[in-house]
Amino acid sequence: MLKLIRDNPKAFLLALAIHLLLVLFLSFSLDWTSRHKLAAPDVDVIQAVMIDESKIRAEEERQRKLEEEKRRQQLEAEKRRKEEAARKQREAEQRQQTELKKKQEAERQRQAEAERKRKLEEQKRAEEQRKQQELEAKRRAEEEAKRKAEEARKRKEEAERQRKLEEERKRKEEAERQRKAEEERQRRAEEEARRRAEEERIRQEQIAAEQRAMEAARQRALANERDKYLALIQRRVEEKWVRPTSWPAGTACTVTVRLVPGSGGTAQVIDARLARSCGNPLFDRSVENAVFSASPLPFPKSPELMNEFRELTFNFRPEE
Repeated sequence: MLKLIRDNPKAFLLALAIHLLLVLFLSFSLDWTSRHKLAAPDVDVIQAVMIDESKIRAEEERQRKLEEEKRRQQLEAEKRRKEEAARKQREAEQRQQTELKKKQEAERQRQAEAERKRKLEEQKRAEEQRKQQELEAKRRAEEEAKRKAEEARKRKEEAERQRKLEEERKRKEEAERQRKAEEERQRRAEEEARRRAEEERIRQEQIAAEQRAMEAARQRALANERDKYLALIQRRVEEKWVRPTSWPAGTACTVTVRLVPGSGGTAQVIDARLARSCGNPLFDRSVENAVFSASPLPFPKSPELMNEFRELTFNFRPEE
């Protein structure tokens, strides 16, 4: 009980005040002249005390919950404070680590830069020393080269003088030998030229004769092929020609046909006209119609005749 009062002093004081008020109220409402009437207030007082105790317990429960909520909030606040402190501690440690890394990196870079400068200085000194050594070696080499060049020049001058003397002697001997050899060579060259000229003349005559024979044979072959395809075209046109009823015997005309080569040794007719009329417009149209009806016409495969047959003129004289 004492522990409960210590834990909830406000609830205790409130309950005490309520009890005092009830006692005062009952005191004024009792009839002290009648002993019989005193029993009823006693019951009422006991009932009021019981109600007050339930209120007290409810108030105590509410106060307890408030205290628990307060302690919970305090614990949560303490937890948040600790977490915030831990977060700040971690951030501070991270910043310290970052600063430490930056300092270490800066120190490493400084040392690397110092090492690079040291190596550059060493390289510079080594390069200067090498250049000095090269200049010294070059100077000694130039002096040695000059000395050797002077000795070589003198030897060369002497050798040149001896060479010129020897060359003069050999030149005279060679000139005499060449003169005789040239005379012999010219004589042989003239004889060889006459022989080759005669052989070339004979060879050219043979080539010309062969070419004339080949050209004649080719022309005959072309003429035969030309006559062959002309005959084929004329026969093809005659086959497609519808003879007019009044066509007189011996009537002839000349037809010009334009062809476009196709496939399979044939050509398509793209134009046909009478170069020389048959003497009658009806006859002329019958011949033109026959040419168009005969398309495709036989067409030579020889390249020389293909261009010739692209525009072809032939006589149309049908047999009786």
